[in-house]
Amino acid sequence: MKWLVVILSIVWLTGCAAGNQPSPVLTSAPSRLTPVSPPARSLELAATLVATLAAEDTPASSSIISRPIEIAASSVPTPPPTSRAQSQATAAPALPECPPLPAANEAKTPAAVQHFEHGLMFWLQARDEIWTLIDSPLESQFYWRLLPNGWAEGQPGDDPSIQPPAGRFQPQRGFGAAWRRGGGSYGPQRADLGWAIDEEASFGAALIYYPQGFYSPDCTWMPKSGIYELTDEHGTVYQFVGAGGVARIVAGNQ
Repeated sequence: MKWLVVILSIVWLTGCAAGNQPSPVLTSAPSRLTPVSPPARSLELAATLVATLAAEDTPASSSIISRPIEIAASSVPTPPPTSRAQSQATAAPALPECPPLPAANEAKTPAAVQHFEHGLMFWLQARDEIWTLIDSPLESQFYWRLLPNGWAEGQPGDDPSIQPPAGRFQPQRGFGAAWRRGGGSYGPQRADLGWAIDEEASFGAALIYYPQGFYSPDCTWMPKSGIYELTDEHGTVYQFVGAGGVARIVAGNQ
């Protein structure tokens, strides 16, 4: 708008200057048209006015805005982008409440035990299994093998052809069947155990089972091999890890 005022002012000053001069008298047809220059005073005034207005429009930084529309558009604050995660609902699915973890199970059962040159055997009536413990290089630790009881009433209790050396014994009944023939996925245990060093003895065993496992997201119990603890007739506590793996003495006398 100010520049339009400048241009109109220049035109007005020029017209005023021209009006103060006498009109020329045409005496004859001019051979050519000679342009009339505005007075020097009018040009000076116009130049002064233009310089004044230009100084007022010039920002303090002395930079001239050559793209006012683009700069004006860029000066409008742009709203921050909205995150996609913020614009969508993030309701977490409610997980079902699973039951408490299974508790330990303790039971009393008639049992029998027999010690060998390189380990020992347990028979548990409640499970009707032969638990064979073979000595390992580590003190008070054994390799644990779980064998089914392969002997039944009416079968021979031992093998008369096998004669143990003095001070040693041939195991009888279920222990004898596992020792001579093996059972399940295991072969005869005689080579690993050696001769029995005492006779079979009965006792009342305390057997505690500690379940192991975890709950799936839908609260389905996923069991794993648990841990057993067996207390023998002398108060010695044996711990069995896994379904046939490692056994060790954890308390009491060996």
